[in-house]
Amino acid sequence: MQRLIILTLSILLNSIFVIASPFSFSFDEMTGEATLLSVDKTLSKTAIIPDSVENKGRWYVVTKIAKQAFAKSGKMETVQLPSKLKKIGAVAFAECSKLKTIVIPEGVEVIPHHCFYLCTSLESVTLPSTLKSIEHDAFIACRSLQTIHIPNSVTKIGSWAFGENIALESVDFQAGNNGLSIEDHAFDRSGLKTLTIPSFVKFLGEYVFNGCRSLKSVVIEADFDTLPKMTFHGCEEMMDVMLKGKMNAIAYGAFSDCKNLEVITLPTTLKEIGVNAFDGCKYLTTINLQDLSSLQSIGETAFSGCEEIERITLPSGIKKIEDGTFMRCHSLIEITGENVESEAEFSFYDCPKLKTKKFAK
Repeated sequence: MQRLIILTLSILLNSIFVIASPFSFSFDEMTGEATLLSVDKTLSKTAIIPDSVENKGRWYVVTKIAKQAFAKSGKMETVQLPSKLKKIGAVAFAECSKLKTIVIPEGVEVIPHHCFYLCTSLESVTLPSTLKSIEHDAFIACRSLQTIHIPNSVTKIGSWAFGENIALESVDFQAGNNGLSIEDHAFDRSGLKTLTIPSFVKFLGEYVFNGCRSLKSVVIEADFDTLPKMTFHGCEEMMDVMLKGKMNAIAYGAFSDCKNLEVITLPTTLKEIGVNAFDGCKYLTTINLQDLSSLQSIGETAFSGCEEIERITLPSGIKKIEDGTFMRCHSLIEITGENVESEAEFSFYDCPKLKTKKFAK
Protein backbone atom coordinates (compact mmCIF):
# COMPACT_ATOMS: atom_id res chain seq x y z
CA MET A 1 0.00 0.00 0.00
CA GLN A 2 2.81 2.45 0.89
CA ARG A 3 4.49 1.72 -2.44
CA LEU A 4 1.21 2.39 -4.30
CA ILE A 5 0.79 5.74 -2.52
CA ILE A 6 4.36 6.78 -3.40
CA LEU A 7 3.82 5.79 -7.06
CA THR A 8 0.54 7.70 -7.23
CA LEU A 9 2.17 10.79 -5.67
CA SER A 10 4.98 10.59 -8.22
CA ILE A 11 2.50 10.54 -11.11
CA LEU A 12 0.63 13.52 -9.67
CA LEU A 13 3.82 15.53 -9.22
CA ASN A 14 4.81 14.82 -12.81
CA SER A 15 1.38 15.89 -14.00
CA ILE A 16 1.63 19.15 -12.06
CA PHE A 17 5.05 19.84 -13.69
CA VAL A 18 3.61 19.38 -17.21
CA ILE A 19 0.71 21.72 -16.51
CA ALA A 20 2.89 24.36 -14.83
CA SER A 21 5.34 24.64 -17.77
CA PRO A 22 4.09 25.18 -21.35
CA PHE A 23 7.36 23.84 -22.82
CA SER A 24 8.95 20.41 -23.09
CA PHE A 25 12.63 19.90 -23.86
CA SER A 26 15.19 17.27 -24.76
CA PHE A 27 18.76 17.51 -23.47
CA ASP A 28 22.15 16.72 -24.97
CA GLU A 29 24.56 15.89 -22.17
CA MET A 30 27.57 15.98 -24.52
CA THR A 31 27.03 19.54 -25.74
CA GLY A 32 25.07 20.96 -22.83
CA GLU A 33 22.36 22.11 -25.25
CA ALA A 34 18.58 21.79 -25.09
CA THR A 35 15.97 21.47 -27.83
CA LEU A 36 12.46 22.80 -27.37
CA LEU A 37 10.28 19.90 -28.50
CA SER A 38 6.72 21.11 -28.08
CA VAL A 39 4.47 23.63 -26.36
CA ASP A 40 1.05 23.66 -24.82
CA LYS A 41 -1.23 24.69 -27.72
CA THR A 42 -3.31 26.84 -25.33
CA LEU A 43 -0.24 28.99 -24.72
CA SER A 44 -1.06 32.57 -23.67
CA LYS A 45 -0.65 35.64 -25.89
CA THR A 46 3.04 36.10 -25.07
CA ALA A 47 5.49 33.19 -25.07
CA ILE A 48 8.98 33.68 -23.64
CA ILE A 49 11.34 30.80 -24.29
CA PRO A 50 14.07 30.77 -21.65
CA ASP A 51 17.72 31.06 -22.68
CA SER A 52 18.57 28.05 -20.55
CA VAL A 53 16.70 25.33 -18.65
CA GLU A 54 17.60 23.12 -15.68
CA ASN A 55 17.41 19.35 -15.79
CA LYS A 56 18.57 17.10 -12.91
CA GLY A 57 20.66 19.85 -11.41
CA ARG A 58 22.39 20.87 -14.67
CA TRP A 59 21.65 23.90 -16.83
CA TYR A 60 21.33 23.54 -20.60
CA VAL A 61 21.46 26.33 -23.21
CA VAL A 62 18.41 26.34 -25.51
CA THR A 63 19.79 26.29 -29.07
CA LYS A 64 17.12 24.49 -31.12
CA ILE A 65 13.39 24.51 -31.77
CA ALA A 66 12.07 21.21 -33.06
CA LYS A 67 9.91 20.59 -36.09
CA GLN A 68 6.27 21.71 -35.59
CA ALA A 69 7.01 22.81 -32.01
CA PHE A 70 4.63 25.80 -32.05
CA ALA A 71 2.41 24.75 -34.96
CA LYS A 72 -1.24 25.74 -34.54
CA SER A 73 -0.69 27.62 -31.28
CA GLY A 74 -3.91 29.53 -31.73
CA LYS A 75 -3.63 32.12 -28.94
CA MET A 76 0.02 33.19 -29.19
CA GLU A 77 0.55 36.76 -30.50
CA THR A 78 4.23 37.29 -29.72
CA VAL A 79 7.14 35.01 -28.97
CA GLN A 80 10.56 35.79 -27.57
CA LEU A 81 13.15 33.35 -28.87
CA PRO A 82 16.23 32.36 -26.84
CA SER A 83 19.31 34.49 -27.50
CA LYS A 84 21.57 31.51 -28.29
CA LEU A 85 19.19 29.91 -30.76
CA LYS A 86 20.94 28.24 -33.71
CA LYS A 87 18.32 26.17 -35.47
CA ILE A 88 14.57 26.27 -36.09
CA GLY A 89 12.81 23.16 -37.33
CA ALA A 90 10.54 22.98 -40.36
CA VAL A 91 6.89 23.98 -39.87
CA ALA A 92 7.85 25.23 -36.39
CA PHE A 93 5.37 28.15 -36.28
CA ALA A 94 2.97 27.09 -39.04
CA GLU A 95 -0.66 28.15 -38.66
CA CYS A 96 -0.05 30.31 -35.59
CA SER A 97 -2.98 32.39 -36.75
CA LYS A 98 -2.65 35.19 -34.17
CA LEU A 99 1.13 35.57 -34.18
CA LYS A 100 1.85 39.24 -34.97
CA THR A 101 5.58 39.79 -34.54
CA ILE A 102 8.81 37.85 -34.27
CA VAL A 103 12.53 38.64 -34.06
CA ILE A 104 14.87 35.88 -35.23
CA PRO A 105 18.04 36.11 -33.10
CA GLU A 106 21.60 36.34 -34.39
CA GLY A 107 23.10 32.91 -34.99
CA VAL A 108 20.20 31.43 -36.95
CA GLU A 109 21.30 30.62 -40.52
CA VAL A 110 18.21 29.03 -42.06
CA ILE A 111 14.47 29.75 -42.02
CA PRO A 112 13.22 26.25 -42.94
CA HIS A 113 10.39 25.28 -45.22
CA HIS A 114 6.85 26.17 -44.10
CA CYS A 115 8.26 27.68 -40.91
CA PHE A 116 5.64 30.45 -40.79
CA TYR A 117 3.14 28.99 -43.21
CA LEU A 118 -0.31 30.55 -42.91
CA CYS A 119 0.61 32.90 -40.05
CA THR A 120 -2.14 35.17 -41.30
CA SER A 121 -1.72 37.88 -38.61
CA LEU A 122 2.06 38.16 -38.86
CA GLU A 123 2.91 41.84 -39.42
CA SER A 124 6.57 42.18 -38.49
CA VAL A 125 9.59 39.91 -39.01
CA THR A 126 13.18 40.81 -38.15
CA LEU A 127 15.81 38.61 -39.79
CA PRO A 128 19.37 38.28 -38.42
CA SER A 129 22.62 39.21 -40.14
CA THR A 130 23.70 35.57 -39.88
CA LEU A 131 20.86 34.31 -42.09
CA LYS A 132 21.92 32.46 -45.24
CA SER A 133 18.80 30.82 -46.60
CA ILE A 134 15.03 31.33 -46.60
CA GLU A 135 13.70 27.96 -47.68
CA HIS A 136 10.69 27.16 -49.85
CA ASP A 137 7.27 28.20 -48.53
CA ALA A 138 8.88 29.69 -45.40
CA PHE A 139 6.46 32.63 -45.19
CA ILE A 140 3.80 31.55 -47.66
CA ALA A 141 0.33 33.02 -47.07
CA CYS A 142 1.49 35.44 -44.35
CA ARG A 143 -1.25 37.78 -45.47
CA SER A 144 -0.59 40.65 -43.02
CA LEU A 145 3.16 41.03 -43.59
CA GLN A 146 3.74 44.46 -45.18
CA THR A 147 7.51 44.73 -45.63
CA ILE A 148 10.58 42.55 -45.35
CA HIS A 149 14.28 43.41 -45.09
CA ILE A 150 16.60 40.80 -46.61
CA PRO A 151 20.07 40.91 -44.98
CA ASN A 152 23.10 40.85 -47.29
CA SER A 153 24.11 37.48 -45.83
CA VAL A 154 21.18 35.74 -47.54
CA THR A 155 22.18 33.72 -50.63
CA LYS A 156 18.87 31.99 -51.32
CA ILE A 157 15.17 32.81 -51.29
CA GLY A 158 13.35 29.55 -51.98
CA SER A 159 10.31 28.88 -54.12
CA TRP A 160 7.07 30.37 -52.80
CA ALA A 161 9.00 31.77 -49.81
CA PHE A 162 6.83 34.90 -49.76
CA GLY A 163 4.09 33.70 -52.09
CA GLU A 164 0.54 34.90 -51.47
CA ASN A 165 1.70 37.67 -49.11
CA ILE A 166 -1.07 39.94 -50.33
CA ALA A 167 -0.17 42.83 -47.98
CA LEU A 168 3.56 42.75 -48.76
CA GLU A 169 4.14 46.12 -50.42
CA SER A 170 7.93 46.22 -50.49
CA VAL A 171 11.03 44.07 -50.15
CA ASP A 172 14.33 45.68 -49.23
CA PHE A 173 17.54 43.93 -50.27
CA GLN A 174 20.50 45.08 -48.16
CA ALA A 175 23.48 46.25 -50.22
CA GLY A 176 26.76 44.34 -50.16
CA ASN A 177 25.41 40.88 -50.98
CA ASN A 178 27.89 38.60 -52.80
CA GLY A 179 25.25 36.72 -54.76
CA LEU A 180 21.55 36.02 -54.29
CA SER A 181 19.34 33.39 -55.92
CA ILE A 182 15.57 33.91 -56.03
CA GLU A 183 13.73 30.73 -56.94
CA ASP A 184 10.47 29.98 -58.78
CA HIS A 185 7.32 31.74 -57.54
CA ALA A 186 9.21 33.33 -54.61
CA PHE A 187 6.91 36.38 -54.52
CA ASP A 188 4.04 34.96 -56.57
CA ARG A 189 0.77 36.85 -55.99
CA SER A 190 2.26 39.12 -53.35
CA GLY A 191 1.15 42.73 -52.85
CA LEU A 192 4.36 44.38 -54.02
CA LYS A 193 3.94 47.94 -55.33
CA THR A 194 7.53 48.83 -56.22
CA LEU A 195 10.53 46.62 -56.85
CA THR A 196 14.24 46.91 -57.50
CA ILE A 197 16.13 43.76 -58.45
CA PRO A 198 19.70 44.68 -57.47
CA SER A 199 22.83 43.84 -59.43
CA PHE A 200 23.88 41.09 -57.00
CA VAL A 201 20.91 38.89 -57.91
CA LYS A 202 22.64 36.14 -59.90
CA PHE A 203 19.71 33.81 -60.47
CA LEU A 204 16.02 34.45 -60.99
CA GLY A 205 13.57 31.57 -61.29
CA GLU A 206 10.35 31.34 -63.26
CA TYR A 207 7.08 33.00 -62.22
CA VAL A 208 8.90 34.90 -59.42
CA PHE A 209 6.56 37.92 -59.52
CA ASN A 210 3.66 36.26 -61.28
CA GLY A 211 0.28 37.78 -60.48
CA CYS A 212 1.60 40.72 -58.44
CA ARG A 213 -1.38 42.80 -59.47
CA SER A 214 -0.44 45.91 -57.45
CA LEU A 215 3.11 46.14 -58.80
CA LYS A 216 3.49 49.48 -60.58
CA SER A 217 7.20 50.18 -60.91
CA VAL A 218 10.14 47.83 -61.58
CA VAL A 219 13.86 48.47 -61.91
CA ILE A 220 16.10 45.57 -62.93
CA GLU A 221 19.76 46.35 -62.24
CA ALA A 222 20.98 42.75 -62.51
CA ASP A 223 22.44 41.13 -65.61
CA PHE A 224 20.56 38.04 -66.80
CA ASP A 225 21.23 35.83 -69.77
CA THR A 226 17.46 35.33 -69.93
CA LEU A 227 14.60 37.04 -68.13
CA PRO A 228 12.77 33.85 -67.15
CA LYS A 229 9.43 32.46 -68.14
CA MET A 230 6.38 34.36 -66.84
CA THR A 231 8.47 36.57 -64.53
CA PHE A 232 5.93 39.40 -64.44
CA HIS A 233 2.90 37.71 -65.93
CA GLY A 234 -0.36 39.27 -64.81
CA CYS A 235 1.17 42.34 -63.15
CA GLU A 236 -1.83 44.31 -64.32
CA GLU A 237 -0.95 47.70 -62.77
CA MET A 238 2.68 47.79 -63.90
CA MET A 239 3.35 50.96 -65.86
CA ASP A 240 7.06 51.64 -65.51
CA VAL A 241 9.89 49.17 -66.21
CA MET A 242 13.59 50.04 -66.35
CA LEU A 243 15.92 47.31 -67.61
CA LYS A 244 19.35 48.62 -66.63
CA GLY A 245 21.26 45.33 -66.76
CA LYS A 246 22.42 43.29 -69.72
CA MET A 247 20.04 40.70 -71.13
CA ASN A 248 20.23 38.31 -74.08
CA ALA A 249 16.68 36.97 -74.10
CA ILE A 250 13.19 37.51 -72.74
CA ALA A 251 11.52 34.15 -72.19
CA TYR A 252 7.97 32.93 -72.69
CA GLY A 253 5.30 35.26 -71.32
CA ALA A 254 7.70 37.29 -69.19
CA PHE A 255 5.54 40.46 -69.44
CA SER A 256 2.30 38.89 -70.65
CA ASP A 257 -0.96 40.43 -69.46
CA CYS A 258 0.76 43.52 -68.04
CA LYS A 259 -2.23 45.47 -69.25
CA ASN A 260 -1.17 48.95 -68.12
CA LEU A 261 2.42 48.82 -69.35
CA GLU A 262 2.76 51.73 -71.77
CA VAL A 263 6.46 52.14 -72.49
CA ILE A 264 9.44 49.82 -72.17
CA THR A 265 13.03 50.32 -73.26
CA LEU A 266 14.70 46.99 -73.92
CA PRO A 267 18.47 46.49 -73.47
CA THR A 268 20.49 46.77 -76.68
CA THR A 269 22.15 43.44 -75.92
CA LEU A 270 18.85 41.61 -76.52
CA LYS A 271 18.99 38.80 -79.09
CA GLU A 272 15.66 37.06 -78.61
CA ILE A 273 12.10 37.96 -77.61
CA GLY A 274 10.25 34.78 -76.70
CA VAL A 275 6.78 33.46 -77.42
CA ASN A 276 4.01 35.47 -75.74
CA ALA A 277 6.60 37.79 -74.18
CA PHE A 278 4.33 40.87 -74.31
CA ASP A 279 1.05 39.17 -75.14
CA GLY A 280 -1.90 41.11 -73.75
CA CYS A 281 0.01 44.32 -72.99
CA LYS A 282 -3.06 46.21 -74.08
CA TYR A 283 -1.79 49.77 -73.59
CA LEU A 284 1.79 49.33 -74.76
CA THR A 285 2.47 52.17 -77.18
CA THR A 286 6.25 52.45 -77.39
CA ILE A 287 8.98 49.83 -77.64
CA ASN A 288 12.45 50.43 -79.05
CA LEU A 289 12.77 47.45 -81.40
CA GLN A 290 14.55 49.57 -84.01
CA ASP A 291 17.48 50.11 -81.59
CA LEU A 292 18.12 46.41 -80.99
CA SER A 293 20.85 45.68 -83.52
CA SER A 294 21.53 42.26 -81.96
CA LEU A 295 17.91 41.09 -82.08
CA GLN A 296 17.53 38.00 -84.25
CA SER A 297 14.23 36.44 -83.23
CA ILE A 298 10.73 37.49 -82.15
CA GLY A 299 8.55 34.57 -81.10
CA GLU A 300 4.98 33.66 -81.95
CA THR A 301 2.30 35.95 -80.43
CA ALA A 302 5.09 37.97 -78.77
CA PHE A 303 3.12 41.22 -79.21
CA SER A 304 -0.35 39.78 -79.63
CA GLY A 305 -3.06 42.00 -78.18
CA CYS A 306 -0.88 45.11 -77.94
CA GLU A 307 -3.82 47.18 -79.07
CA GLU A 308 -2.29 50.68 -78.89
CA ILE A 309 0.92 50.24 -80.89
CA GLU A 310 0.68 52.24 -84.12
CA ARG A 311 4.09 51.92 -85.78
CA ILE A 312 6.84 49.32 -85.59
CA THR A 313 10.31 49.37 -87.09
CA LEU A 314 12.08 46.03 -86.96
CA PRO A 315 15.88 45.82 -86.71
CA SER A 316 17.98 44.35 -89.52
CA GLY A 317 18.41 40.99 -87.78
CA ILE A 318 14.73 40.08 -88.13
CA LYS A 319 14.18 38.12 -91.33
CA LYS A 320 10.95 36.32 -90.52
CA ILE A 321 7.75 37.27 -88.72
CA GLU A 322 6.28 34.30 -86.88
CA ASP A 323 2.68 33.17 -86.60
CA GLY A 324 0.54 35.60 -84.62
CA THR A 325 3.47 37.82 -83.59
CA PHE A 326 1.45 41.02 -84.06
CA MET A 327 -2.10 39.71 -84.18
CA ARG A 328 -4.84 41.78 -82.55
CA CYS A 329 -2.70 44.92 -82.70
CA HIS A 330 -5.82 46.92 -83.47
CA SER A 331 -4.11 50.30 -83.85
CA LEU A 332 -1.15 49.15 -85.93
CA ILE A 333 -0.89 51.31 -89.04
CA GLU A 334 2.63 50.69 -90.31
CA ILE A 335 5.40 48.13 -89.94
CA THR A 336 8.83 48.32 -91.51
CA GLY A 337 11.56 45.69 -91.71
CA GLU A 338 14.28 46.14 -94.28
CA ASN A 339 15.49 42.52 -94.08
CA VAL A 340 12.18 40.73 -93.49
CA GLU A 341 11.91 37.98 -96.09
CA SER A 342 8.76 36.17 -94.96
CA GLU A 343 5.75 36.31 -92.70
CA ALA A 344 3.49 33.57 -91.36
CA GLU A 345 -0.16 33.31 -92.35
CA PHE A 346 -1.53 34.84 -89.15
CA SER A 347 1.32 37.23 -88.30
CA PHE A 348 -1.02 40.22 -88.55
CA TYR A 349 -4.39 38.57 -87.94
CA ASP A 350 -7.05 41.05 -86.78
CA CYS A 351 -4.99 44.17 -87.47
CA PRO A 352 -7.77 46.15 -89.20
CA LYS A 353 -5.83 49.43 -89.57
CA LEU A 354 -2.62 48.00 -91.01
CA LYS A 355 -2.12 49.69 -94.39
CA THR A 356 1.65 49.76 -94.86
CA LYS A 357 4.16 46.91 -94.74
CA LYS A 358 7.64 47.78 -95.97
CA PHE A 359 9.68 44.59 -96.20
CA ALA A 360 12.60 43.28 -98.25
CA LYS A 361 11.74 42.45 -101.83
